[in-house]
Amino acid sequence: MATTAVLRAARRYPLTVVSISALTTSITYANLIERETESRETLYRQSAFKDEFFRLDVSKGDRVTNREKAFFISPADASVAPACLPIRYDANAISRYWEARPVSVAERLFQIAGELGPLLWAYARDFKLAGAVSKEAKLTEDEILIMEHTHAAKLRHALTRLGPAFVKIGQQLSIRPDLVPPPVLAELQKLCDSVEPVPDSVAMEMLRTELGFASVEEISAIFSNMHRVAAASLGQVYKATVRETGQTVAIKVQRPDMKQKLSLDLFLLQCYGRMVDRICSVLTEQIPYHENFIDSFAQGSYMELDYEHEAENQTKFKTQFEKRGCKVVVPSVLNQYTSRRVICSEWIDGIKLVDASQDQIRRLIPVGVELFLTQLLDIGAFHADPHPANLYVTDSGKLCLLDFGLVANVDENARRAMTAAIVNLLVGDFDTLIATDAKRLGFLPEDLDTTELNPILKKILKEGLVEAGSSMKERKRKLMDISNELNEVFFRYPFSVPPFFALVTRGLGLLEGIALTGDKNFDIFQAAGPYAKKRAVAIFGSHYFARKLKRKPTIVT
Repeated sequence: MATTAVLRAARRYPLTVVSISALTTSITYANLIERETESRETLYRQSAFKDEFFRLDVSKGDRVTNREKAFFISPADASVAPACLPIRYDANAISRYWEARPVSVAERLFQIAGELGPLLWAYARDFKLAGAVSKEAKLTEDEILIMEHTHAAKLRHALTRLGPAFVKIGQQLSIRPDLVPPPVLAELQKLCDSVEPVPDSVAMEMLRTELGFASVEEISAIFSNMHRVAAASLGQVYKATVRETGQTVAIKVQRPDMKQKLSLDLFLLQCYGRMVDRICSVLTEQIPYHENFIDSFAQGSYMELDYEHEAENQTKFKTQFEKRGCKVVVPSVLNQYTSRRVICSEWIDGIKLVDASQDQIRRLIPVGVELFLTQLLDIGAFHADPHPANLYVTDSGKLCLLDFGLVANVDENARRAMTAAIVNLLVGDFDTLIATDAKRLGFLPEDLDTTELNPILKKILKEGLVEAGSSMKERKRKLMDISNELNEVFFRYPFSVPPFFALVTRGLGLLEGIALTGDKNFDIFQAAGPYAKKRAVAIFGSHYFARKLKRKPTIVT
């Protein structure tokens, strides 16, 4: 009877039956693939190791600690060894890992849609659709403010539930008063150090395992007065005192399963970048760059999971800043209490820069700008995550930089080209900026004839950036006015964005956002002028800048 009913339904509704059958088959096949992958990984892990396994690359300086076991996959083992998540960022390895887990990928996509979809609909309903009839509804300002707070709180909770990649997006928006309304700003700023924490017992077990203690009680023999002071996207911070020395320290302990959670979101971002590149290559003359652009951001984000790497960065920057006499404080690292998932450094008393008085912000932002440019144009490596929880004002009034997990490198050729580009932008030498600097930085192909493109880009640079001033609203208005020119560049010419600019623009954007909270007239281009001039003189000689000023009317103040 059942078979007859199915055959009858198939004859009456063939498309529906075929669609249901295809969907059922796809889901069943995906589950089988993932189940087989998990089984192979479990068996391989049990037979070879008793702890998490990693692929290490000794040539890159990876080392094996007493808490980790390493293996190298030979061609003979490749057929039996399951895909694994690497210690060092490897886009192909991450892709192989998640391509073998289609169910987990689909579940994550549904989770993202389930969290953000209702929020977008509710916002459109209350502020776009209902906004047209707000006069009839007679909503007071207080009622609208309450609605904004409600939506902002729901957004914060959704981003927190979605995990570290989305928390970082919220953190970046949390210091953009020019883009985000005050109620949303206040809620998103809680993401910087007030993310829902994991239980202390879980964090202490992670600390015990990483530092090689036999029991959690042994931690108390090393540290006293330990208590949690902040919870962020990747880990949570404890304040404690080292019993032996009496030194007050900050101990950051990574949350469990961060590698799994973050790598999945990075994999989805990579898929998005590939999709955009394919579409753009068909519809425009752009050189595909979105995948490489996202890959640069993903690499930096993935390395944040390695606290030993962060400790090395922190020590390196402390040394480099002291060598150059930079007026910034960087805490010292206690390497004996640091591992891949735990980092211990000296405690710094102070307040977040964004919470400082406007006078303090105005006084310290020039220091922050020079600090960022020193890293970008001189040191060749820069802190790419200067959000409010990472920039402090010490009790002595100095700027303090924390959390060196997300650091990007810029080679010498790019540093020279970027210095020249900033100078040419500030003095208004757009011809050289377009014909030379844009090519050296990778925005345009070296062999491209810029004669036809020159007037279009000059208009965009002059009206969209330089003449727009410090107001983001004015910049947006100016860019809207020249939207046709922007579209022409993106669609008609082989334009691309260098990968490291993903982190350069993020770092500059975060710094500018904090500056705008203390000075609404802050202009990042003007603020960069004095240091760019000094750096250009150091690289190209004193006559270089003098020639520029003679040839072009200067914009530098």
